[in-house]
Formats: sequence, structure tokens, C-alpha cells
Amino acid sequence: MMKRVWPWLLLLVIGSMPFLALMACGAWWLWQQHWFWIWLNASAACTGLIWIVSRWLNRAKNRAQSGPAVKPDTPFSQRDQAAWDAVLASIPAIKQNARNRLDQIDTWLMVGRQALLTVAGQYRPQAKHPEMDIPVTELLKLAEQVCHDLHRQINGHIPFSHVITLADGLNLQRWLDHVSDANTALRLGRVVLNPMTGVLQELKNYAQDKAVALTLPRLQDWLLETYIQKVGHYAILLYSGRMAVEPQKLDALSPKSREDALLASERQQTLNQEPIRILVAGQTNAGKSTLINTLFDSPRAAADVVSCTDAIMPYKLDRAGGFSGLIFDTPGYGENTSWIYDNREQLDKTDLVMLVCHANNAARAADRHFLQEFHRHYLDQPNRKIPPIIVVVTHIEELRPLREWRPPYDVSEPDCVKAVNIRAAMDAIQQDLTLPDDTAVVPVSLGNNGGLGSYNLDSLWLAMGQQMDEADKARLLRCLEDAKSREKWAALWRQIAQSGRWFLRKSRTN
Repeated sequence: MMKRVWPWLLLLVIGSMPFLALMACGAWWLWQQHWFWIWLNASAACTGLIWIVSRWLNRAKNRAQSGPAVKPDTPFSQRDQAAWDAVLASIPAIKQNARNRLDQIDTWLMVGRQALLTVAGQYRPQAKHPEMDIPVTELLKLAEQVCHDLHRQINGHIPFSHVITLADGLNLQRWLDHVSDANTALRLGRVVLNPMTGVLQELKNYAQDKAVALTLPRLQDWLLETYIQKVGHYAILLYSGRMAVEPQKLDALSPKSREDALLASERQQTLNQEPIRILVAGQTNAGKSTLINTLFDSPRAAADVVSCTDAIMPYKLDRAGGFSGLIFDTPGYGENTSWIYDNREQLDKTDLVMLVCHANNAARAADRHFLQEFHRHYLDQPNRKIPPIIVVVTHIEELRPLREWRPPYDVSEPDCVKAVNIRAAMDAIQQDLTLPDDTAVVPVSLGNNGGLGSYNLDSLWLAMGQQMDEADKARLLRCLEDAKSREKWAALWRQIAQSGRWFLRKSRTN
């Protein structure tokens, strides 16, 4: 190999000597004109500027690539999220094995199968071949959805993708293979005959090759990541059962909510859409019933010094601006009660929890026990999403100083003793219950307060509104099982009817 290359290299060196001599003469002239150091500083400044801009572009590229190429637009349960994380974690290994064989159709089939296996293993861990445990029609629908999304992505991001055919690409590759040797000889001859033009052209070709070398792998990575994530996303919808259910059918009123809605509004028309279900929980005398009455601005739930709520009671909650749902008053729990077990059926139908805590009650063991059992209950149901929690701190007017009540109080930057104590009560509850930092903790006063009325209900409504997206995701996943069951039986009856009509037509023709 070296025996064939060295004559060309020698010709290249000989042809480059005039150009190198010209560079040396130019440097000597700059030195004589006392411009050499100016030129050197300008070169260093340009190099530094290029280095800074390249670092900034690399950071921008890394930030752009840090997020997933596909952003799921459907709510994820705990198991769905675990499957999605597994898909994202498998991308580097899959890309490493497939990047150099993207021109083979078997590679794409292998990549899709690996993504499908990753998801299937999360939902069918005991199955020997979990990727085979899916209906044929839904597998075809998965392939259809992936191809549709990839068509839209490629058509929108890759120039000329709607014009170039596979035959064009293969013919171009064969043509490039044939002319590569002739192109090498042409480039060497150009450098020998015209060093200045030849070297400049070589620099241009080098820059173009570098640009292609940098762009092509990124394009391949983008295409592979998009493909893997699309297959993973639709596989999650497939194995979780959502692909078989049309989205609008998730909003059909469930039997339990229909019963509760009728109880909550005996003389009103029942809800037309599955409502958000809000559960109000807390210790005895924490102020749950009073909170519900204050939200309604009228007595609905029984409230007294002695706890009056001995069963879960639903109320229809409507507010101007479109916010509506069912809110449930619950019996208070104690430290050693089986509250979660006794109310597990209602808890399964919950989308948002409002945990009511008395600001002056330092006994938080019952609240901690409730939260532990609450999370354990949902961890045993990986197909569900844990409902968001809002902690409502009541009786803040009873904090010291007792006779002071001059709202509003700024708890973010307390400027008086009362505000400092309210902030301290909020922090103590968050610390005692080991709540995540992003948990909404809202202090309210529900009493008359000498004619001033309740305080900070607007902040509570705002916190409820901020949690509506997460609550709505929990609602959709809650309705999924009912919708799957309805859709399965509906599809079966449609198939029976269609097959019956087909047999009748065949019998008549025969």
C-alpha cells in the first residue's frame, strides 16, 4: 500500500513547495514592515474567538440533546414511567450496536424489537416472550403510528427527503465508490499544477468533509433516538391498554362517580363528564368539614366541636371559571386506625387529596401514618398515578400572639411575629411529615375572625388550580380500566355482529 501512495505524496510535497515558500516570504515581509506581531495577535484573537464560540455551540447542542426527542402527551402511571425510563436508558447501547448498519432493513427491525422488548419486560416480567403477548391488531396499530410519526418528523426536518428515493440513494453510493479513485488523482493533479488554487480547494473540501462528518452522525443519532422513543412510547400505550381505548371514551362517567354524583346533587342533572374527585382527609377536629363549608361559602358538611362526620360524604363543587368536581368529606383518622384499609375503595377513585392539618396540633404521628399507608397503597398499584397532595394548615388564627389578627400575612418574608409563627408552623409540618419540597402547603383561617371572615382561600384555590393537570392525569388513568372493559365488550359484540352478517350473506348466496 505504501509503495503505491508514496509517489503521490512526493508529488504533493513538490507541488506544495512554491506555496510554502510564498507563506515564508509573506511572513518575512510582515516582519520587515513591523506587522508580524500585529498579525500574530490578530491570529491569536481570532483563534480565541473561534474557541469561545465553539464551546458555546457545544453547550447549546448538549442542552438541546439533553431532553428526549419524544415528549409523551399522555399521563403516565408509575409502571409507565418506569418503562419510559428504561427506554431512555437503553438508547446508548442500542445506538452503539446499530449506528454503522443503518442501511440495512434488518437493523431497523432489530432496533424496534429491542425497544419493544424493553417495554414488554416492564409489564410482563414473568413471560418468556413478553413481546409476543399482544393482540395482532394492536401490533399493527403500533407500527402504523410509528411510521406515521416518523414520516412527519423526517418530512419536516430533512431537506429533499420527499424527493430522493431509495434507488437514488443506492445509485449515488455506487457512483461515489467508482469515482473515488479518479477523484483522488484529480485532486493531487490540481495541487501540482496550481498549488494556490489546489490548496484552497483542498481546504474547502476538508471543511465540507468535516461538516458532513459532524452533521451525519448527529442526524443518525437523532433519527435513531426518535425511532426508539416512538416505538417505546407506543409500546407503553399498547401494554398499558390505552392504545385499544379511544381517548374520548376515557371521559365517560364511571359507575361509582355516577352514584356519587346523584347522591351529591339529588335534584340536579348528573355530570356529563367524569369529574375530578377530591378527597379531604385529616385528623379528627382538624377542620375538614369547616373547610368544605368555607369552599362552598355555605353550610354543606356537618361541622362542630365534636366530630360529626362518620361516613364519606360527596358534595358537588362548582366554581365560576369552569373549575368543578366532586369533593368528599371523610371521617377523621387516629394514630392506630385502619383508615386507609377501611376506605380503600374510595381512595382508588381519588384524583386529588387535601390533607388538613391543625396548626397548633404537634401530634403528627397520625398524619405520618396516613401518608405512609397512602403511598404504600398506590405503590401496590403500579398502573395508577399517585394523586397529588395539597396540605392545608388550618387554625392559624390560634397561633401566638392570640389577640393579633391583621391579615394579610407574608409568609415568604415574614415581617411580624404572627407571620413568623405561621411560617414556622408550615415548616414544622413539612419537616415532620417529610414532604417533598414541591408540595403545596397553604395556611388558611376558616373562622369568623371578629367579622373579618376566612383568610387565604384564594391561595388554596390557586394551589388547587396548579394541581389540576396532575389530578387530570390521575383521573384519566383511573378511568382507563373501566374504558378498557367497556371497549373490550363493545369490540366483541361488533365482531359477533359482523361475523353474523357475513354468515347470513354467505348462506343466502349458497
